Amino acid sequence: MLFDLDPNIRYVAVNQRERIIEMKQNPERPSLNPTETDRMEELIVNPISLEAARRRGNIDMKGIRYVIVRYGTMYELIFPYKHGHLSIGVDLNAKPTVVANTVAKCLKLSV
Repeated sequence: MLFDLDPNIRYVAVNQRERIIEMKQNPERPSLNPTETDRMEELIVNPISLEAARRRGNIDMKGIRYVIVRYGTMYELIFPYKHGHLSIGVDLNAKPTVVANTVAKCLKLSV
């Protein structure tokens, strides 16, 4: 489980073909917002953010590896993953690029 990779990982979600197939909260880190807003983020916000970054990256920057969003309460890491994306919520005291690279290495994603 990805929660074991870093104690600062709060939340993990996987969206494949526009369907959420996994959405889990770290039992050690209670949610900072309602579950329904997480669902909307996974179905609408993260796919659009990732697609915009992917299009820009594909022009002349050798693609996209991940996107980091810094919210007021946490970081959100968004990775292209299979036929959709993987989202990971991370505490603000974490180093998001370190967590992103650890996750990418574990899942054998490009970094």
